[in-house]
Amino acid sequence: MKAPNWRENLRRRGGFWRHGRWYDLHLPRRMPLALPMLEELVAALPPLEPGTTVCDLACGTGNAAFMVLMNYPDVQLTLLDEDPDLLAIAQEKTGEIRPDVTLLQARVTADGEPLPGGPYDVVIASLALHVIVGADVESAEADGRYELLFQGLRDSLTRGGHLFVADHVGTLGLYRQMKAMERAGFADVDCAWRQDDFFVCGGRIPE
Repeated sequence: MKAPNWRENLRRRGGFWRHGRWYDLHLPRRMPLALPMLEELVAALPPLEPGTTVCDLACGTGNAAFMVLMNYPDVQLTLLDEDPDLLAIAQEKTGEIRPDVTLLQARVTADGEPLPGGPYDVVIASLALHVIVGADVESAEADGRYELLFQGLRDSLTRGGHLFVADHVGTLGLYRQMKAMERAGFADVDCAWRQDDFFVCGGRIPE
C-alpha cells in the first residue's frame, strides 16, 4: 500500500491526525501541552474506588484512559470511539494494565442523546468535545451544540457522577463551555488547570 504524500506534514495545519500511530508519535511535538494536560486531568479526578465505571469518550488511541488506569487500575473502563483502528490501538495500550476493558464503537453527536453503555460514574473527554461539536459553526450555534452535548453527557452519568473535559479552546471559549455545562444541569463546575489554550474543567451531577 502506498504511503500518503509526506508534504501533508508541512502544511500549517497539516498532518495525519486520524492515523493513530502517527498521532501518538507526533502528539508531544505538535501539541507539547497535551501530555501535561492529561497529567492534570488525572490529578483532578476524585479517588476512584475499585469497580468505579469510567468511560473515555472519543478515546482515540487511549492516552487518557491509559493514564487513568496507571493510577486507578481497578476501575471498570469503557473505551468509546467511532474509529475501529483507533479503538484497537487504545485496547492494545490499556491492555498492558487491564485486558478486560470494554470496547464500544459508536459515533457520538451533539444531539442530547446519552452515551451507549451507561450510566457511568465518571466520563472523561480528552481532545474530544471540540471535534464532536465541530469547528465550522458560528459561536452562537456552538453554544447550543455544547449545551446539547452536555445534556447527553449528564444523562450518561449516575447521580453524583463526574464529567471531566481536557481540551483546547476551539469555537467556544472555556468560560462559555462551563456555563453550557451549568445550563445542562451540572453542579460544582470549575476549571482545574489552564495554560494557553489548553484546559481541564469538570462538573458533577447533584445527588
